Parts: sequence; structure tokens; C-alpha cells
Amino acid sequence: MIEPASMLLVARLVFNLAALLLWGGSVCLLLIADRSLRAAFWQRLFRWGVGAAALAGLSTFVTLPMLTASLGGGWKEALDVNMLTLVVTRTVVGSAWGGQLAACVALGAVLLVRPLRRPAGVGVASALMLATLTVSGHTAMHDGVIGMLHRFNDWGHLLAGGFWLGALVPVVLLLRCLKAADTRAAAIQALIRFSSVGHLVVALAVLTGIMNTWLVVGGLPLDSDVLYQRSLWLKVALVALLIVIALYNRYRLVPRLSRDPGALAILRRVSIAEIVILVMVVALVSWFGTLSPGHG
Repeated sequence: MIEPASMLLVARLVFNLAALLLWGGSVCLLLIADRSLRAAFWQRLFRWGVGAAALAGLSTFVTLPMLTASLGGGWKEALDVNMLTLVVTRTVVGSAWGGQLAACVALGAVLLVRPLRRPAGVGVASALMLATLTVSGHTAMHDGVIGMLHRFNDWGHLLAGGFWLGALVPVVLLLRCLKAADTRAAAIQALIRFSSVGHLVVALAVLTGIMNTWLVVGGLPLDSDVLYQRSLWLKVALVALLIVIALYNRYRLVPRLSRDPGALAILRRVSIAEIVILVMVVALVSWFGTLSPGHG
């Protein structure tokens, strides 16, 4: 039988990916200045957003019994009402779960109530979902001012990384609009905006990542005997690869779009590759976030 901790890791990964994609995608839509193009994209991506929200809600629903089973004596504790209540009311991870549930309810309200059904509403709700990830885990290592700094820094890291991942999905679709004369100008303007914001986002992701590492490890992760620190270097390598790809896209492929018909197809494939690598990074972080940073 699969261990509760393994199933819990899968549920958390699903929630993390859903929240990151919803946040990044909604913010990217807000960068589209042309209202008709933004409305068309919102209509096109709405069903995907509902699907991501449903996955986030489902993963939240099953997380509590999995968490209870993991903290208790196994699967037999998963549906014990007393144990479930104890976990929610007496543990830090239980408090984080309560906040996660509230954020999912807020997201559901945004998607179900027509006057609230806007990209900005999804952005706010998904940002709150990401904030719940900073309540427990390694961010709970510190108390007081340092603890608050750690949580806000981690939230900034999640928001930056989420924009990078989630915005790439609308961007891949935007690239198709470059082929049509009626949408080309608006798509180019949106892509320029995304590129400009993207520079700042990547810088924020790197800076907050360095700060997180310092707060968790207490310095550079140079102990190769510690699995957490080895895994952290793998994340660094993947992020470095992503930065190289992003620079290649921006300064080599984009200038070729006007004169090389094949550049658009290459840019689209490379952007999809970025999405795949970013999903790998999220999966890696979801896993090594459960490890001890100072013990092998």
C-alpha cells in the first residue's frame, strides 16, 4: 500500500501547480492592453482555469486526511474525526490547511459569481493560495521578525516563479496571434509587456531564492552529504538553464520573427520546453521541501 506521505506529496504538487498556473496566467492576461484580445483569451482559458481550480480544491480536500494519516498511525487515522480535528486546531500544518481551504473557497466564489469573474479576481485568490504555502514547512523555522521576513520572502519567490510558469501558457497562445493580421499588433504589444515584466520577475525569483536559501541553510548549501542541499543545487542548475533559454528567446529568436518565418515555430517549441522544465522545478521543490536542510 502507498504510504500517506507519498500521497500527500502528490496532492501538494497538484495544489502547487494549480495555484502557480492560475496566478501567472491571470496576471499575464492583465498585461494584454487590447481589451478584445484579453476578453478572447479570458474566454478561451476560462475552462482551463476552472479545471485548475477544481484540481486545487480536490487536492485540498484530500490533503487533510492524508496529513492526518501521515502524522498519526497510518491510513486508519485518515477518517478519525477526533484526529482530523486535532490536526486542524493544534498543528501549524493544520492551520495552513485551513487557510488553503479558505483561499480555495474564495477562488470558487470568483469563478462562480459572475460580477467577480475577472482575471484580477483569480489573481488575488490564487495569490492568497500561494500565501498559504508559506505558513508551514521550512518557513516555520524562525519566529518573530525573522519569521515574518522569511514568509514574505518565500511568498515573493512563489509569486515570481508562478508568474514565470503560469504566464508562459497564454504566451504560447499569443504566439499564434502573430500569424493573423488583425491580432498581430495587439499580440506584439502584449509580448513586449510580458518580456519587460519578465526581466523583473526573473531577477525577483533569483534574489528571493538566494534569500530563502540563506534563511533555511544558514549560508551557502555546500554540504554534499545533505540530500536537501544536493537537491537545491539541481534546482539552481535548472533555473540557470531556464534563464539561458529566456535570454536566447528574447535576444536571438524574437528579433528574427520579422524576417525568419521559422523563428516563430522555434520560439513556440522552446517556450513549451520552458514550461516543462518549470514543472520539473516545482516537482523538485515540492519534494525536497519535505527534507531536512541540515541532516543527511
